[in-house]
Amino acid sequence: MGDGRMEIRKGKREDLQYLPSILMKAYKGLEEYGEEDINKARKYIEDLYEEDPECFFVAEENGEIAGFIFCNRFWYSKFEHSQVGAIHEIVVLPSHRHEGIGKMLIEKAMEKLKPSKIELWVGEKNENAIKFYENLGFKRKEKAGKWVRMIYIA
Repeated sequence: MGDGRMEIRKGKREDLQYLPSILMKAYKGLEEYGEEDINKARKYIEDLYEEDPECFFVAEENGEIAGFIFCNRFWYSKFEHSQVGAIHEIVVLPSHRHEGIGKMLIEKAMEKLKPSKIELWVGEKNENAIKFYENLGFKRKEKAGKWVRMIYIA
């Protein structure tokens, strides 16, 4: 359990090496939405970082990363026909869920993405995540394959 020293900070390139294994752990039971293996996870994380390095944050407790978020301030949404803020990945280690970390990460990303509309995609069967986003004010929109698009309008 947390000891109250959870900090949300801007992510650094050096943090990337720790994220693939966190990503793989976080998608246990939801593998259809995650990456196939650690190498694909590494490439995916690298690509997310390159998109908008300023919009990457980690939750850290006692020097250990408990979660992270990648967002993009310059995303073009084909659905909104305009530029929106996008949350591309948010992950909290299973051992740190229900501690408020996901909410803190989303709030940090929203500070960076405001005043834009914010778009994210979530796996259709990931009901816990869908409820989490709805509680933060996101609304369900269209479905594409196994993904549901959600939007937040400030």
